[in-house]
Amino acid sequence: MSEPEKTFEPATCRHCDGEGCLYCNKAGTVLVTAPKTLCGHCEGVGCIYCGFTGWAGPKSRCD
Repeated sequence: MSEPEKTFEPATCRHCDGEGCLYCNKAGTVLVTAPKTLCGHCEGVGCIYCGFTGWAGPKSRCD
């Protein structure tokens, strides 16, 4: 059985506030699972669980 396909939506990187940094590949936005929600571990500040973007479920290279 295959997993249901995840949908992603763009969100402003909370680490750089959209200016571009290493965590968003200098784009200012990151793709996160829809609906976008702040990271429950750091409340949007940035931690290892959200990839320092501040958002829950950021898209990884494996997705």
